[in-house]
Amino acid sequence: MKRGVLAGLLAGLLLAVPATVSAAQSITHHPDNPTAATGVYFTVTTGGGNRNFASVIVSCADGTGTVVYSTVLTVEVPPKGTGTSQTIYPPVSSCTADLVKLMSIDKWRVLASDSFTVS
Repeated sequence: MKRGVLAGLLAGLLLAVPATVSAAQSITHHPDNPTAATGVYFTVTTGGGNRNFASVIVSCADGTGTVVYSTVLTVEVPPKGTGTSQTIYPPVSSCTADLVKLMSIDKWRVLASDSFTVS
């Protein structure tokens, strides 16, 4: 009886592990020190699902906190894969790029973030 219960628990754990060990979502900006002239692009990694794209929301603010640049990028990414965005050219500012799952208009969930300064 104990072996049957133990085997059942072990089988249940093995089935649960793949769901909890899925690949992590990530976003990284390139180059390391972007300028207004070189621009910046992003490498994104998705953790699964059936979408073949990822959305990146970029927002940049000047020293006073005023938003000076904002855009949404759509990046082609295979499920559980990696993709590269187009290059954007924000002005000199402090920026945040969020890898998001778009749910509906004005509704999204942030999966990963990256901050950088454009000089």
